[in-house]
Amino acid sequence: MLSMNHLSIILLLGGLVVLVHISGIGRARRLPVPPGPPGLPIIGNVFDLPRSKPWLTYQDWAMKYGKLIYMNVLGQSILVINDANAAVELLEKRCSIYSSRPQFRMAQLTGWHWHMALLPYGKRWRDLRRVFWQYFRPDVLSKYREDQEAGAHILLRKLLASPEKLTEHLHYSVGAAILRIVYGLDVAEDKDRNIALAHKALSGVEFHIAGSFVLEYFPILARVPRWLPGTALLCRLDSIRQAVLQFRDEPWSYVQEMKATDTLRRCIAWDMMEQMPGSSGEFGASLSDSTARSAAGVAYAAGIDTLYATLQRLFVAMTLHPEVQKKAQAELDAAVGPSRLPIFGDRSALPYVNAIVKECFRWNATLPLGVAHATLADDTYEGYHIPKQTTVFVNAWAILNNPEEYPVPDNFVPDRFLRDGKPNLSIRDPATVAFGFGRRICPGRYFADETMFIFVASVLHTFNISPALDDKGQSIQVRPLLTTSLTAYLEDCRCMIRPRSIQAETLIVRTADRQVE
Repeated sequence: MLSMNHLSIILLLGGLVVLVHISGIGRARRLPVPPGPPGLPIIGNVFDLPRSKPWLTYQDWAMKYGKLIYMNVLGQSILVINDANAAVELLEKRCSIYSSRPQFRMAQLTGWHWHMALLPYGKRWRDLRRVFWQYFRPDVLSKYREDQEAGAHILLRKLLASPEKLTEHLHYSVGAAILRIVYGLDVAEDKDRNIALAHKALSGVEFHIAGSFVLEYFPILARVPRWLPGTALLCRLDSIRQAVLQFRDEPWSYVQEMKATDTLRRCIAWDMMEQMPGSSGEFGASLSDSTARSAAGVAYAAGIDTLYATLQRLFVAMTLHPEVQKKAQAELDAAVGPSRLPIFGDRSALPYVNAIVKECFRWNATLPLGVAHATLADDTYEGYHIPKQTTVFVNAWAILNNPEEYPVPDNFVPDRFLRDGKPNLSIRDPATVAFGFGRRICPGRYFADETMFIFVASVLHTFNISPALDDKGQSIQVRPLLTTSLTAYLEDCRCMIRPRSIQAETLIVRTADRQVE
């Protein structure tokens, strides 16, 4: 039995533990939140939220407030991280706190609520990511290379026929490659329904910068009857939501129908169906139709959107930096030669082309603010208190335009990633920022990198890209201005695209003829 002395000691120690705990909570509450623009009573920083290109505003604010910027909007805490080391410390080293997502009300309104990137941390997200990763691990990507090369060849053929339709051809060729890989589908030469659905569905990404739209804070407005004046935005959201669900469901349903007749080529969706209940596959009965359908849709959506946007950068960059194009073409001529197109086996012999791919990920970041994280608990960092349920943005734009890490960041300079013709390991790889941090890092990043390589190498091997001309024959100097959306597209991609030679043109035609056969 315990003596009174022992009991007193236990009670004393317990009391000390409680006091220490209470003291810790008190200190956390007394700690200041990170600095930021002063807000108004009750509404906080509602009027400070930038509506256009917020990453630029946050970059400017960093000069005044530092690497962490804090705001409060109608009681919602928002933290913007403008520094790579801080992002690593919080989102990677403390991933148990920073791995969730905010409540994206716009995701419900646009129909994207099923997308893995927007789901909060939990079982649903883990199941989706686990399934997705099985098909996009580095060790399985080689099975997709034939279709990736075919997609690049489609782009070459279409640019040869109608170079003025660059953006349309980028959508088409990237979509064609991914549709073949994910759903085993060939696209129609003109007005393909799946490509059209993707284009409409992805028009909703502009609404997914959390905190930028009034509906995030007043969701009751979404219930307003559509017949009332001033509801054009709500009607547009309804139309996008319908397109998003068709975008996810129609290709999947088509594979289900074709699988029954055994007339479709093997693809990711087919393999997923083999793993569903009743099979003895790797996932077994745990792979539901909903999870598989959504995982396939994520692969299609993420690929066609971000790859299209990143490839835009290549064409504009080549008009602004012709010296980069010449250097890449000299490397391609030496390693590949004029009688064939580049293949994945050439990659190790093309360090400068690889550097161009890296610079495409860095220059005018495709996802300038990434996808917002949310904290699952209170946290402290460098003397600041970060409340639970804070919406956390990483300003990838600011990080990838930091002149201390990337001198002259506005310029497209692939050489920054090379030293004596080999990869320069002393400089931060843009992929470690562009694809996110911690548990929420993009699981399709290796596939995106390989697809970018084969498209970039194929285009530069066969075409010269130069500034477009106006009605007077004068060069049009395109400025790389971005749209305000989750995925930031270039507003103007005008350029002149011509075959490098008759031999290059013949090579494109010959390759296209073989594909038809």
